[in-house]
Amino acid sequence: MNARQRIAGILKEWLVLTQRESHAIQVGHWSELAEIQKKKAGLQPPLTDVLEQWKVENPLEASSCSFSGEIDRLLALESNSSELLAVRKRDIREKILLLEQALFNLRHHLEPLQTA
Repeated sequence: MNARQRIAGILKEWLVLTQRESHAIQVGHWSELAEIQKKKAGLQPPLTDVLEQWKVENPLEASSCSFSGEIDRLLALESNSSELLAVRKRDIREKILLLEQALFNLRHHLEPLQTA
């Protein structure tokens, strides 16, 4: 397999992982999200290595950004996942605050009963 094919394969794998990542965020599967992010981090070094190899082997193609379409798509998906994660985090923080307030109210109402 040549460098171009390896790059295409890694980018395809990254795309699948990014789609799974978005789904995990949507449904709140945080352990799955962590595992997906770990796998994506593991793709970075081999992608960097094979991109460098490809640039050396294909200097003319390298300057024309042959993979820009795939990379732009991945960046858009990554951005969407990031925004979705920010919304989910905000929603969870709001729920925690509501639960803390409910617990405070419950304790406040139970105090007179405990002293009686």
